[in-house]
Amino acid sequence: MVQRVLVISNMYPGKENVSFGSFIRVHVDAFKRYTDVEQFVVANTDQRKGKGRLICKYSSLLIRSIWSSISKRFDVIHAHYAFPTGFIGLICHWITRKPLVITVHGGDINNLAKRNRLLFKITAFVLRRAAAVIAVSTDIRNKLVTEFNVDKDRVHIINMGVNREIFRPMEKSETREKLGLNNDKRIILFVGNIIPRKGVLYLLEAMRNVDAGDVQCIVLGAPVDTGYMNRLTEIADSLDADVRFMEPVPYEEVALWMNAADIFVLPSLEEPFGLVALEALACGTPTIATLVGGLREFVRDSETGYSVPPMDSAAIAEKINHILDPDNREEVEAIRERGLAVADSFSTEKQVRRILEVYREVS
Repeated sequence: MVQRVLVISNMYPGKENVSFGSFIRVHVDAFKRYTDVEQFVVANTDQRKGKGRLICKYSSLLIRSIWSSISKRFDVIHAHYAFPTGFIGLICHWITRKPLVITVHGGDINNLAKRNRLLFKITAFVLRRAAAVIAVSTDIRNKLVTEFNVDKDRVHIINMGVNREIFRPMEKSETREKLGLNNDKRIILFVGNIIPRKGVLYLLEAMRNVDAGDVQCIVLGAPVDTGYMNRLTEIADSLDADVRFMEPVPYEEVALWMNAADIFVLPSLEEPFGLVALEALACGTPTIATLVGGLREFVRDSETGYSVPPMDSAAIAEKINHILDPDNREEVEAIRERGLAVADSFSTEKQVRRILEVYREVS
């Protein structure tokens, strides 16, 4: 029986970075809420980049993880991300002989592992030595099996789940009052890190072709890439549209913003799963998302949401105009209801139970 788990993550919210790896904290909090499993969390909360900074923070993560391995009693090691966290987890496994479970979130194999041949080999080495690997989507699972030669019987498809206690429908006027937003505006919302692969540029370009003049586009997220942020600011300034860039907010507050919005847009160029879009569906907000990665598994065009090709600002504008058109209100409402039902099927509680089963299988 699994009673204690050592959780290692290279992303976790801190005082200065409240949204950094918030989905990992959701996982940890869900285990506290739905199980009796005790967790020891060793995590990096520093979002800053730079070679020197990377060496310092991951050296610290390694040392703290090894110390926890020596000083704590636990049954399973659960590392989030294959590298560098999975590698650190593997070292802890060698020290303790406790089974290692790795959750692959996508960036670790889609981006980091492909930077050079050495990182790819290390990542594959780590993944093939884990007792079990959790993929957050079918797309990621297929890559693990075909590209990294991970035994398909050890790969489990389990996403992080959506917290239905936080992400739920609320009264729009009340959420707008709490956030100080204008009730006369129709709000288009994006939530996420402001980096090229999130495709914010295409959302801004789409605003050129949005018919309604009472629309406001809110981009809520951390400006991680300064150069990209400067480019987006220039585009926003050139638009005859109301665009606001907002700093990240605490995880629980994101649900208020989603309920305050008329449309949520996730225009990503790649998305291993796309939890933020699932959270928008759980709030009952009409959602537009690109046909990439895990998003294809729950945002189904004109059924649970609206799908667009990546890098297609014209398609985004067309969907926005369609949703805002009063003549389509009945259709939009029906799609919204089906989106809510899909979000229920991905609840955090259900996903936690499945992860617990993986722990039991390997221990």
